[in-house]
Amino acid sequence: MDYKYLHNLSYTDLKKIAEGMEIEIDKRKDGLINNILVCFRKYEEYRKEKIDKYKKIKQIGNEGKEGVTYLVKTSEGKQYAMKTFRKTKSSSKLRLEAELQKKAAELQVSPKVIEIDTVSKYIVMEKLDKHLYDVMKEQEGNLTEDQQKDLIHIFKSLDEAKVFHGDSNILNYMYKKNKLYIIDFGMAKHIDSKLKKKLGTDTPNFSLMNLGFILKLKELECPEKAYTYLLTFVTDTDKVKYGLK
Repeated sequence: MDYKYLHNLSYTDLKKIAEGMEIEIDKRKDGLINNILVCFRKYEEYRKEKIDKYKKIKQIGNEGKEGVTYLVKTSEGKQYAMKTFRKTKSSSKLRLEAELQKKAAELQVSPKVIEIDTVSKYIVMEKLDKHLYDVMKEQEGNLTEDQQKDLIHIFKSLDEAKVFHGDSNILNYMYKKNKLYIIDFGMAKHIDSKLKKKLGTDTPNFSLMNLGFILKLKELECPEKAYTYLLTFVTDTDKVKYGLK
């Protein structure tokens, strides 16, 4: 882009531009123009490397509490899922979410994180195929024992990764081919001594996520065989407490 027009502006006009961009105000006109140009060029570089890198193809699923997920494509034709966030999402929370998902991805129970951007507020990740919920509808609300074993594997792996997912929503599980993954780490936390003490367990995913998932199935009036295997890992106390026997 040609920025020669900046030289035709008055120092007062240039100062207003600089104040709007929240950049350093130089007392010299040439210095002020240079500061503005540096900022513009940095933005152009950022736009090329981040904003224009991914082309949105379509929205995936419904709009969530924090934002929207899109199917995106790069200029090389590679497709990914891009989870976008509202501008109010703090950069530190976005980085934490991506970090915890990466830990889970190392154990192959969540999609790989490709890239994050704390300015435009997005996480780009491996694209999955379909939701577990859609598979359940095809199975008349049922889950096979093998599918239930896959869920237990995810819960145990998350505990091993020291990541408490914290959201039992059935829509947080998706397939890629025949492999089940867990998504959406917006409520996730590090499993440390403080969290273990608060939750009363060293394995919160295996204990609490499993129980929460069963209760979701019961709420949806799924057949009991949909959680028979999962139920074997619930304590007798919780079975009585939640009317599971």
